[in-house]
Amino acid sequence: MTPEDGSPGEYLMYVLGGKGRAQAVSTAAAWRLAERLAGAPRNAEQLAAEVGCPVDAMGAVLRICAGLGFFDSPTPGEFVVTERGRALRGDALGAMAEFVGAKEQWDPWSRLREVQRDGASAFALANGGALYDWMGGHPEAAARYDAAIDAFTKHEAAALCAEFDFVGVRRVVDVGGGRGSLLSAVLAANPHLHGVLFDLPHVVDRARARLVERFGARIDVAGGDFFTGVPAGDLVMVKHVLHNWNDERAVALLRRCGAAVGREGRVLLLETILSPDNRADMAAMLDLEMQVLLQGRVRRKPELRRLVGDAGLVVERFEPLTAGTWFVVART
Repeated sequence: MTPEDGSPGEYLMYVLGGKGRAQAVSTAAAWRLAERLAGAPRNAEQLAAEVGCPVDAMGAVLRICAGLGFFDSPTPGEFVVTERGRALRGDALGAMAEFVGAKEQWDPWSRLREVQRDGASAFALANGGALYDWMGGHPEAAARYDAAIDAFTKHEAAALCAEFDFVGVRRVVDVGGGRGSLLSAVLAANPHLHGVLFDLPHVVDRARARLVERFGARIDVAGGDFFTGVPAGDLVMVKHVLHNWNDERAVALLRRCGAAVGREGRVLLLETILSPDNRADMAAMLDLEMQVLLQGRVRRKPELRRLVGDAGLVVERFEPLTAGTWFVVART
């Protein structure tokens, strides 16, 4: 029997248990259990000794994750990682899973009901500062955030390089590009390109040495405020940035991007799009998360088209890229 087949009360209890399931999976990623269980079967006592946690806590996490299909128990009391569980590895989506349950990300959800119109975000209420400002003073949390975004970006970058033709582009600017995961994939797949990574100074400072070592003179790393100005290029990429901001700020950013590419260039947007119905998919969850972290919002297709138009841009392409993510090509 599935949860949907139970009574209303049973279904409600299943939904409310989501907090435990999410935290167990996040903790499993933080404890590197997928890596620890990649060989021979191991038990909770062995793993708890390695991690330095109570055996009962380790056993509870293992059981929940096994029930979700991430681990298997070929013999009672012993566990191995499954094919599904390999997604929790550090070289897959483990960093994203770990970030979701980290204190700076988890605590704000308890403050969602306190958020007021035009007030502080739930993140600010819980942590005492707005997300990006706060991250600048907390390097360990910023590293978790960067790693989570990198893990998510690698999947989308591969899809973009397969779908978008960069042949006619010379200089590509990644606006709000974090540590440069998207830009790195684009430059690696297109050796003729020169790239510019542009984000807040404390963000790009953590990426500069690695990117310059890899790409040399093919890349520039610039820190600044994209509401003030964007470096010039014939293609500006903006991945999952607009949903961080309200309509007024989003339009202001798009105008800066349009000014950066001029008459001949293009603006390439990657954004999650809300479904026209009320399905509880990843886009809907991301929309809620934006309310928690930044008081931003995920938009529907007509809303995103309107923002692009209000910024003086014209949509050339609007197509799906990966599950939940679309890419938009616009020109001035």
